[in-house]
Amino acid sequence: MIYVVNNSNNAYFNHATEEYLLTNFQDEIFMLWINKPSILIGRNQNTLSEINSDYVKSNNIDVVRRLSGGGAVFNDLGNMNFTFITNRFNSNIATKDGFERFALPVIKALDSLNVQAEFTGRNDITIDGKKFSGNAQYFSKDKLLHHGTLMYNCDVDSLSKALKCKPLKFKDKGIKSISSRVTNISSHMNSTMDLYEFKDYLMNFVMKCNDIITVYELTNQDIIEIEKIMKSRFETWEWNYGKSPNYSYQHSSKYSCGSIEYHINVNNGIISNISLYGDFFGEKNISELESKILGINHNLTDLSEALKDVVMDQYVKGLSTFEFLDGLINI
Repeated sequence: MIYVVNNSNNAYFNHATEEYLLTNFQDEIFMLWINKPSILIGRNQNTLSEINSDYVKSNNIDVVRRLSGGGAVFNDLGNMNFTFITNRFNSNIATKDGFERFALPVIKALDSLNVQAEFTGRNDITIDGKKFSGNAQYFSKDKLLHHGTLMYNCDVDSLSKALKCKPLKFKDKGIKSISSRVTNISSHMNSTMDLYEFKDYLMNFVMKCNDIITVYELTNQDIIEIEKIMKSRFETWEWNYGKSPNYSYQHSSKYSCGSIEYHINVNNGIISNISLYGDFFGEKNISELESKILGINHNLTDLSEALKDVVMDQYVKGLSTFEFLDGLINI
């Protein structure tokens, strides 16, 4: 494993860097990076339903869609992100510990600073029950990209204003605001340390734990190639926003594996268009699942037949076919 130095604060560039490293490097990789104010949208989410557009625009907050699934997160210069790129077949990803394995170095580093953190739920790291890190993954052939955000001294007020608070997200939690369920690492530290000092500490800690001795700095040619990816994908409206949904059937459901928004256009009883959004995870592209439903009659019998050979867990990890059918037609 090598450590890749990335000092950019450009969210579009930083996500393009992940894709570039994923597709062009054979080495396993560890990287830390910091974004200026930005919102990172999960690959399967409906961007417009996740952000407060007026606030985002007036405060010059960048919006970029990730390669990975999961929910929307807010970044600023009090926030840090970490990335691991590994051989997927050496990463225990088939087990429930797939996410926790990559969160563990962060937890151990904080423990060495007398900050007690734990991995909770499907993809969070928390302190005293409050979230400071969300994690997500993306699969590419034999590679696995795992990344997470670390709230160190984030502006929680801006976070609350930039992201929409969805009632569905807080179902059964008894919590009504984003700010009430998150925390900054710095508020739990016994010693004073700014974000960049913490970044250096975490870098050295993880490098030592993983016996990383090679530090790689991006070359001019690397940067040229990364900027090509940035301009062709991560800076484009099509990638970050796409077509805003306007369908005749809309339904939202909260599952143990995440939330899903169903947007379906039905003409003469036949599904002519479908878009699935949410903070769920899955190995296969959700568009493949959508394509299996197009042209099918919008009823239980025909949809059940169309989905009988589908391994739902590959598209939405942890979701059953019955649960999906219930979301499609409200059984």
